Amino acid sequence: MQQNRYMQVLAPSMLALALFRWPSKDARKLGKVLREPGAGHGLLIIEGRQFPFSLADLWQSPQPPKIGMIVEAEFQDGKLVAIHPIAVSDGPSRSRPAS
Repeated sequence: MQQNRYMQVLAPSMLALALFRWPSKDARKLGKVLREPGAGHGLLIIEGRQFPFSLADLWQSPQPPKIGMIVEAEFQDGKLVAIHPIAVSDGPSRSRPAS
């Protein structure tokens, strides 16, 4: 009886792990810069998971990372291999002309 109870708990957990493996073998995911690299590593968040990075190893742009910047993270064989900033348009200005 006890073993059956464990199986009822274990089966959904195993299914969840199978469905939500992190990350797939080769993938691109959107993330956000939480901390700029400076004295230490920068910090990136992707789908609730944090990744440290430095300008020398993963950052793929002459534009420096800024807190809140949206980025595309590239994974190969489940490992973070590159970070690219996403250009975001500010859109049309909503300010009123001076009178």
